[in-house]
Amino acid sequence: MWNELDNYIRIPPYTCKTMTKMVKFMDEDKINQFLMGLNDDIYSTLRSQILALDPLPSLDKIYNIIQQEENHLACDE
Repeated sequence: MWNELDNYIRIPPYTCKTMTKMVKFMDEDKINQFLMGLNDDIYSTLRSQILALDPLPSLDKIYNIIQQEENHLACDE
């Protein structure tokens, strides 16, 4: 969904520094959207731990962390 949206966003002319900041901002926005969409009852602690990391891991790494937690919770059932 984000890839499709990225096709419609027009980015103004930029310098290398501006582009780096723009990409970082967009990545952090995607991370926040993903984490805030998680079920609070199950993931609130893990979400807080991830958001406390500096620097934030990539969205792929965060997705893998969440997937590992889901696998762990499924084994406990």
